[in-house]
Amino acid sequence: MTERKKMNQKYLIIDERMRNIEKQKLEKMGYYLIEIKKNPNVYEEISSHVDIFACKIGDKIIVEPSMYEDISKKINVEKGNACVSSKYPEDIKYNVCIIGKKAIHRLDCTDSKIKEELIKNGYELINTKQGYTNCSIAVIDDNSAIVTDKEIYKILKSHDINTLFLDYEPDIKLLNKDSYSSKKGFIGGAIARIEDNIIIFGDLRKIDVDDKIRNFILQKNLNIIEFENLDVIDYGGII
Repeated sequence: MTERKKMNQKYLIIDERMRNIEKQKLEKMGYYLIEIKKNPNVYEEISSHVDIFACKIGDKIIVEPSMYEDISKKINVEKGNACVSSKYPEDIKYNVCIIGKKAIHRLDCTDSKIKEELIKNGYELINTKQGYTNCSIAVIDDNSAIVTDKEIYKILKSHDINTLFLDYEPDIKLLNKDSYSSKKGFIGGAIARIEDNIIIFGDLRKIDVDDKIRNFILQKNLNIIEFENLDVIDYGGII
């Protein structure tokens, strides 16, 4: 085991394109950052998104085969069975949303290694038509989430998950080669939880109408970390 795999070291897997101010904040919180490198097998906007290439189940991280060699040099991970490619739904194999002991995904597309791990550990499997579930759901705690997709909102509510539905499209950016994409980003990729902190990758005010998001998070007794005046960017979350 290398020095970087010491038990007391904390790690985060991130999009390599994350802004320096955000990387520096995460490092100051005590985390060693492992960057997902851009992968040509999927389209540019999601080419280094964490939720496209990795899925965390409990303490286990399962990564897409093309990413395994690089990431496994730094932390202990397991190799998934499916490779991703750019044509939907071949790009959603690892995009499973985990809320407590519930796993939400388009289950006929889930990587078989992930599905096996979920079943073995007693997760409730919840099927959706939407394949980008981890992109679409901002997980706040083990029974709370924020969504903008009405159908996903209905599914989560039917499974007794406390869910804030945003009835507007937040201005969340996706990165293209040298600028923002014309495509819109997802809320699940722009918000992440670390310990008792909810990280907003940008200024929450830019996407939060009437403070709905802020109040929902604060009601859970969680801290909000945001980056003043910066646009909110979908990096595919962090693990």
